[in-house]
Amino acid sequence: MRSHIAACQTVHLPHSVVDIFRYAAREDPDHRQLVERVEAEAPASGIRVFHVNADEVEPVIDAFERRGGDFSDGYNIIVPAWELPRYPAPWAEKLRKFNEVWALSRFIADGLTQAGIASHYVGQAIEVPTGYFLPRRHFGLRESAFVILHFCDLSSYSARKNPDAVIATFEAIRERRPFEDIQLVLKVKNEDTGAEDWLAPLRERLSHAIYISNPLHALETRSLINCCDCFASLHRGEGFGRGTGEAMFLGRLALATGWSGNLDYMTRENSLLADYRLVPVGHNEYPFGEGQMWAEPDIQHAIELLSCVIDDQVRARSIAARGRRDVRLGHSYRAVGIRILDHVSRIRDLLRHENLSPPPRSNRRTAVKLPLRHATALAGRSSA
Repeated sequence: MRSHIAACQTVHLPHSVVDIFRYAAREDPDHRQLVERVEAEAPASGIRVFHVNADEVEPVIDAFERRGGDFSDGYNIIVPAWELPRYPAPWAEKLRKFNEVWALSRFIADGLTQAGIASHYVGQAIEVPTGYFLPRRHFGLRESAFVILHFCDLSSYSARKNPDAVIATFEAIRERRPFEDIQLVLKVKNEDTGAEDWLAPLRERLSHAIYISNPLHALETRSLINCCDCFASLHRGEGFGRGTGEAMFLGRLALATGWSGNLDYMTRENSLLADYRLVPVGHNEYPFGEGQMWAEPDIQHAIELLSCVIDDQVRARSIAARGRRDVRLGHSYRAVGIRILDHVSRIRDLLRHENLSPPPRSNRRTAVKLPLRHATALAGRSSA
């Protein structure tokens, strides 16, 4: 949601923001600077963009109308997220309440198509504010080390994020290169809290790694990414995958499984894409996983990819520079903002030309996963 707000601001698209439940903490200064100057208490009519997932639709519409909005008095767009090849059928029906569905990645768009829901691709901006960054010593990182960074939010299902694959890759590299200056950093949280219980056995197993379990504010998060040499995500499925994209935006190497939403911006020329095989989603490993497949990354290939860039720093810098260029061209605030502006302008012109209320909900081809506490509507002003 925040990346879309920034994208709209970059292209001067008038908008306001309604935080429907106001569950999100207002402690991060970057969040407050972005949102509060355009925040409205009551939802507007016109074009509205709901950054929620389908399982949240009923409570969001109910809260939206309790806040003074009229869901029927507007052109309603929903932006759902999903990390498996097929969007859940029970949730797909709830998307039909909206005039359009927007897709944050082509992988999500394909998953919606598999469920009979058409969508419009807008993508997601992964621009990172630049300026000053906190140095390595702020996080206890060695200046001399080749730093491998992994983020994991346990509330987003650890089986999908697959931190064990990154840990196994690091252990294998350390075994092969016992005297190399390589450092692993694990940033782990459980929603907005730490994850000390999960980390406790790892602290004994990998005593020299750096563990960060306390929540970080935006400056700390982007500084940590900027401090790494390679951001690693050997996931089993991503709707989009912001971490690797933000690392690439900052000119860092990104290692990821070569499957799902991160392929919107990752290629074998601009990043390190690990081979994989598709396997069935295990029982209770992910919601609506029965009958679905996801990726099992090839750890040996990941080890080879990392070893090559550790040995050849010239090649490493070339790959990182290409990734930085590609992400900034295709997934900056401006790039995504132009796509949003163009499409919203077409919707506005259609409604004005036909002098119509919003057309009936349809299956037209048009998708950031936020938990319920972040359910937010980005409501267009009358000029939009």
